[in-house]
Amino acid sequence: MKGGAFFENIRMSLRSIAANAVRSFLTALGVMIGTGAVIAMLALGAGAQKSVEASLQSLGSNLLLVYSGQPRGGSLVRRSTTNIVPTLSAEDLEAVRNLGPHLVELAAPESSSGGQAKFAAVNMPVTIVGTGIRYPEIRNVHPILGSFFTEQEADSRKTSVVIGHQVYQELFGGAGDPVGQKIRLNGLGYRVAGVMEPKGSSVTDSSVFIPISTFQRYVSGNPKYALINVRAASAGIMRQAQGAIEKEILRLHRLPNLDAADFYVANQLDLLDTLQGVAGTFTLLLGGIAAISLLVGGIGIMNIMLVSVTERTREIGVRMALGAKSGDIIAQFMTEAIILSVAGGLIGIALGFGASWAFSRFGGLASQVTPLSVALSFGFSVLIGLFFGGYPAYIASRMDPIQALRYE
Repeated sequence: MKGGAFFENIRMSLRSIAANAVRSFLTALGVMIGTGAVIAMLALGAGAQKSVEASLQSLGSNLLLVYSGQPRGGSLVRRSTTNIVPTLSAEDLEAVRNLGPHLVELAAPESSSGGQAKFAAVNMPVTIVGTGIRYPEIRNVHPILGSFFTEQEADSRKTSVVIGHQVYQELFGGAGDPVGQKIRLNGLGYRVAGVMEPKGSSVTDSSVFIPISTFQRYVSGNPKYALINVRAASAGIMRQAQGAIEKEILRLHRLPNLDAADFYVANQLDLLDTLQGVAGTFTLLLGGIAAISLLVGGIGIMNIMLVSVTERTREIGVRMALGAKSGDIIAQFMTEAIILSVAGGLIGIALGFGASWAFSRFGGLASQVTPLSVALSFGFSVLIGLFFGGYPAYIASRMDPIQALRYE
């Protein structure tokens, strides 16, 4: 098609659309809603994936957890170790640390138990966590007041405690500096060394942290650990580090293989892969449901274009009598369909961004519009115009000029 004929087709299409403005708007509305819905649904899916990654990062980077006992579902994010029978020893911890900085960057033991915390007249249930000095670095949770207990305090079994943010809120009203104050845990006095940052987890925020040596002496009476927190040297060697840890502890426990093991290693990558797979399926499901509305919009375009062909039968006959070829008639009606679908797609993109923002602002849902989702939805809307506009255009091009001129 020559440039002059191309622009003439656009002018004729715009005149036809303007002459039936309301009908044209309603025709494009299906594409607008469909495009906006696809973008918004894919944004929710992308937001869910980002939320999963952020949640796992909040647990710690390159995290491996060596648990006592047999594997259980959701082990990486298990809230406490209070119901685990400890099987891991100080020798196991040392062996993990001795794997070398190329595999293991940091390691810290952990055991926990339920307890009661009291300050003045306020009494509340807490989770007492015994751990090592590297726990904050490994689990990505740090004091906002004071500091974590020191190596010297851990070695000397000092009764120092770092309290979770919810404990701070309830015992001290969330005001002032409690560092240096004395609280009682299960009747024994502890000096507050610091207050942990809020993590948004009711269990983490309602925990108190004491040296593992103090925990073993005054709380559990057991020299073994429920778990060992490990930060691998990098994300790329996490599976290698996991294999090395499993091999070393099997040797120390004199066990033949993992089937007989009294421990297991939870890998952050495994949980991330699982959750991302679920989020990806969720995204595809939402996008597929939204794409149906785009198809409905395309059917609407075809329906209106067929009506338009019928209404403009005499016009088509006149154009053919004046020398217009079948290709010219196809181009005219295809141009109208594409203009409607492109206009609907562009407005739909704006609607998609607006819906995504509303989900985040008012619905509290993680939402992220990606360039790929915009390109896919807009490209799909254009293809809808081409596909569903093609049949009416073909019908128009096959008309007999003489019969068309006689049409009333």
